[in-house]
Amino acid sequence: MRVKKYIVDTMPEAMSQIRHELGQDAVIVSTKEVRAGGFLGMFRKRCIEVVAAVDEQEKTERTRSSASSLQETAGAKSYVSSSMARSAYSGKREALTAVRPAGPRHDSAQTMNRAPTEHSSAAPSPVGVLPYSREEEERQRDLNAFQDAVMQARLQEAASASLPADDGWQNEFNEMKLMMRKVMQRVNHDNWPDSMHEMKQSLLDQGVANELAYRIVQEAWEKCQINRIEQPEISVIRSYVRDIVKEQLQSHEVNGLTSATRIVYMVGPTGVGKTTTIAKLAADQMFHHQRRVGLITSDTYRIAAVEQLRTYASILNVPIEVATSPSDTGRALQALQGCDLILMDTAGRNFRNDMFVNELNTMLKPLPDSETFLVLSLTSKTEDMMSILERFSRQRVDRIIFTKADETDTYGSMLNLADRTSIPFSYITTGQNVPDDIKSFHVDEVVRWIVGD
Repeated sequence: MRVKKYIVDTMPEAMSQIRHELGQDAVIVSTKEVRAGGFLGMFRKRCIEVVAAVDEQEKTERTRSSASSLQETAGAKSYVSSSMARSAYSGKREALTAVRPAGPRHDSAQTMNRAPTEHSSAAPSPVGVLPYSREEEERQRDLNAFQDAVMQARLQEAASASLPADDGWQNEFNEMKLMMRKVMQRVNHDNWPDSMHEMKQSLLDQGVANELAYRIVQEAWEKCQINRIEQPEISVIRSYVRDIVKEQLQSHEVNGLTSATRIVYMVGPTGVGKTTTIAKLAADQMFHHQRRVGLITSDTYRIAAVEQLRTYASILNVPIEVATSPSDTGRALQALQGCDLILMDTAGRNFRNDMFVNELNTMLKPLPDSETFLVLSLTSKTEDMMSILERFSRQRVDRIIFTKADETDTYGSMLNLADRTSIPFSYITTGQNVPDDIKSFHVDEVVRWIVGD
């Protein structure tokens, strides 16, 4: 038995070295994360320690055996391995097999060592390789070899003892799935026509996440193949993509405020336009829905914040109350009980500080006829939006309002959020004018912004 340890940056790099030095019959014994390099114990980087082994004696005996005896031995070995896997390792073996790409699958040892018959004129082609170019065949062959090595290592561990279900194994399994998915994405991506690449780049330019853009364009490409369109025009692809994006956003569309909602709490980070949005909603509900509106402000941190909302209240001729503590919120709600709709402005705080967010949430009364609107700026990055949403949704977020649509040319962040959350989208603001620059969230308009005409 020949055993060797490798210190590498990535698993594909380890597999390449193992195949080159130990051959295709090598198995991975263990993997773990280590730190290597650096100077005097500092600046050490994360690496992967991989221990691989190969049985030289078994490899020699199998090479000397005849083709017929090799097939019988391999068949028996496959049967025994399958039985062992089913009894000792059935659940994890099924999970590993589930991520294997579609296509024919045979034992790699049989393929590597099968002697050519008298009727064959060339060496047998690799098993499980898709009919693509030589470079793609090599990538697929590498993927199959990696799967075989992982499978053999797991089966050998299962034969000796039960494998503990710990977090380390789960992390390794998730990393393997992620790597396989990236390999298959690259294979599919390389076979797209030019119009597909152009469409994906258009989505990326709109700020759509790379993984989501790939999924959308790949689904459009599959529809083209179903309809036998081998070289689709960009207009055809755009039409398919528009339908896919519309379907994804459809479940997030809501029709503004309903008559059942009597109290609206407006929350969000600093500078997203909560106060101006409240003034727009108040004017819209007064002029277009004939509702009596009252305002509450708890933003006593920002200079002149109370005076700003008080000015809007004076222009609209609506009552306003100031709340500086949770008890003041109850008093203010009681004072405005004659209003059909109460809009409450809250202080914009640093969402990364849990103390500030928790302090803000104590000001909100979770009443049955109340809703909490989270205000997000379209000029923010998607990851920042998700961080804000995560912090504020620890209490309750019922709807999302997007502001500053007029200050950006990219709108893919709305699609990214729709892919990651089920919270509906209610309004979009498009400027500073009160009450004109606010509109309900309409899927058709947003799809036009993201995909184009």
